[in-house]
Amino acid sequence: MNSMTRNPVCIGAGLVALDVVISGEVKIPAQFFAGGSCGNVLTILSYLGWASFPIARLSNNVAAEMLVEDLRKWNVHEDLLSITADGSTPIIIHRILKDKLGEAKHRFEFRNPEDGSYLPSYKPCLARSVADLVEKKPAPNVFYFDRINRASIDLAKAYKRNGAIIIFEPSSAKDERGFDECLQIADVIKFSNDRISTYDELYPAGQVALEIQTLGTEGLKFRRKGSPAWTSLHGYSIENVVDSAGAGDWCTAGLIMNLFRNNRAIENIETIEIAAALQFGQALSALNCTFEGARGLMYNIARSELLLFVQHIVSSEMKKIPQKNKPTIHSTLSNSIKISSLFASIHR
Repeated sequence: MNSMTRNPVCIGAGLVALDVVISGEVKIPAQFFAGGSCGNVLTILSYLGWASFPIARLSNNVAAEMLVEDLRKWNVHEDLLSITADGSTPIIIHRILKDKLGEAKHRFEFRNPEDGSYLPSYKPCLARSVADLVEKKPAPNVFYFDRINRASIDLAKAYKRNGAIIIFEPSSAKDERGFDECLQIADVIKFSNDRISTYDELYPAGQVALEIQTLGTEGLKFRRKGSPAWTSLHGYSIENVVDSAGAGDWCTAGLIMNLFRNNRAIENIETIEIAAALQFGQALSALNCTFEGARGLMYNIARSELLLFVQHIVSSEMKKIPQKNKPTIHSTLSNSIKISSLFASIHR
């Protein structure tokens, strides 16, 4: 792909995985998509008109080929991907289910359903690769990362020096020293209260220019640096929840799209603009919940139609999201491959 572009640029490092989406308890049929927090956010941004460059250390196997095939469908740039024998292509089973009341739920599985062995997991980029990565693409508008490791921290520091907005979306705060180092670099932190429930106790006043705490069905809250007070934004009710996976990734992409295409410092952005961008992201999240898959919305609705509909939702102060389309998933990959064939190829 041609990496020269005038579109705003987001570079991301973190979890880029192959999602194996299965409806119900059966092993097949399954569909295959690029996934992971970083993979989803950057692919959604590409769909929304940005130039996206994921950084990932993948293995040269069939899983990586399938993952990259889906990225190409959405014009995600491959310049910063590493695909080598010593890499790892994470595989996550995303199973869509219903509870006893018939309500939608999902779970992520990390074992091979064929034999119970663990599926390949995330390997961070090597710290020694940072200088080369930055040289290849030195000046994004935004750098996004979702895992705490030396390479991601060094990348964040380098891109921040080059003027990028740094967005940190951690899945946990178990690495206390690394977490604190990330807070010193980040312009925005976004996290789930379920994952980091003690954040308010640990940091009674804002540590980062913008802090966003998601609260599941209760919506989210945000605050500015130095402020102990949070501003709450209620989420949308949804007429027919099919699958809530990926909702947070859509919210993040909506925030990035609306606030950071022009390299504005977060300190210069009005609180009302932040609230509007988050509401836009919440509307994207709610709409995606009416489709199967972490990015099912993209496979069913054209970008122009989606943006008009989301603007209508936000401007009309709609509270309930209708089912936009029949919630069918349309994998860009061949769904004829058997899961057993995929798993057999993992170590090739």
